Amino acid sequence: MEAITELPEHLREVLVLVLAEDLSYPEVATALGIPVGTVKSRMSHARRHLSARLSPSPARRSTP
Repeated sequence: MEAITELPEHLREVLVLVLAEDLSYPEVATALGIPVGTVKSRMSHARRHLSARLSPSPARRSTP
């Protein structure tokens, strides 16, 4: 949950509406007054931020 709260607000709000509130991209676009393409872009950025934040750093990975 901490990783989500660290997202910039414009990314977090789209992520929460899609995943927690189960809204479609068009519904999120209407709710926020932004184009559907912007919703898609923000979701992509949010996923990348979360993936980077939640992936183990190379220093933490164990080597065989």
